[in-house]
Amino acid sequence: MKIDNTECLSKLSQGGKIVSSPIPLVRLVLAGAAFFSLTVSAQAQQRLFPLTQPGCDPCAPKATDPSQPPRMAPEQVPALGPVTTAALGGDLMSFGPGYLDNPVPFSHFRLRLDAAYRNNRPDRAEFFYPKCGCFPDGPGPLLPETSVDYQDISAYFEWAPRDWFSVFVEFPFRFINPEQNPNTSGWADFNGGVKVALWCTGDSILTFQGRVYMPVGDGRKGLGTEHVSFEPSLLYGRNLTDRLVLFGQLGDWISLGGTDFAGNVLRYGAGVSYTAFDNGRASVAPVVEVLGWTVLDGLESFPPQNLATDASGDTIINAKFGVRFGLGRNSDLYLGYGRALTGDVWYRDIYRLEYRLRF
Repeated sequence: MKIDNTECLSKLSQGGKIVSSPIPLVRLVLAGAAFFSLTVSAQAQQRLFPLTQPGCDPCAPKATDPSQPPRMAPEQVPALGPVTTAALGGDLMSFGPGYLDNPVPFSHFRLRLDAAYRNNRPDRAEFFYPKCGCFPDGPGPLLPETSVDYQDISAYFEWAPRDWFSVFVEFPFRFINPEQNPNTSGWADFNGGVKVALWCTGDSILTFQGRVYMPVGDGRKGLGTEHVSFEPSLLYGRNLTDRLVLFGQLGDWISLGGTDFAGNVLRYGAGVSYTAFDNGRASVAPVVEVLGWTVLDGLESFPPQNLATDASGDTIINAKFGVRFGLGRNSDLYLGYGRALTGDVWYRDIYRLEYRLRF
């Protein structure tokens, strides 16, 4: 599952109220990554290599055999064709995670179905939907909610005009089935953003992702949050062996606006994918992941007393299991299941079905 060194990203190497608290260290780190990614973007058109002596490029072939082709000048470096288009062959993109975001920028379409069950704090930090309408200023559903099931069908498009950069947009349609409020359906909040590969070697990649959520869904029906939010993240992938791949993610979901319930949610996780079978025409890769969320600040309602309580410190840990099936050269199918391991949950169980088509 090695990424071909000669085709690496060679131009890159490098009931209460919220109590204010100091800016978390992770937010400073992510802000710095965002600034650095913009700097890289501005320079990348020049296709610069690291400021090292010739031949020290970490993405260049490591062999010293005289028969090895000479190192090409930056302007001659080929695009990441096989790495970003091969459905098989064990690259990071093809045998990617199931629930974590993929660190590799590549052009593709994805159709995903999520079915989640038993969200008992849907207005926590206004991460899923806004403050309960049972409060005078609450734009969310009118009744205090004890449990919400929902199904999201989402269409996702990602386009990578360069090997190191992509833009993406996602359009989810939601069916929501609460216990206390009426069942309903409609468009949920759209989101979109960019990926910028910050660093790459033949075996690993580190990517900055900036995602913005737009308040399209009707908060009164539980279909959206009624505010803009921004999520900067760092995504990581590494080939541990020819069959085993490690993934990681660290991000901060930041509400921009909203009510006094709105807050920040730290998102993090890691996982591995193992290529159990690959005959060049079809493949099977089991995926195991652990994802976590920690609420940094924000409120939540507590039914049936209809009290607003501080959600800061609420931590949710989920285990995810799935299998990705390679289907020919340009498509794959993922089947997955997730289970909450903590008392605090966004959902107790989640099922995922996903189809991807590369172009």
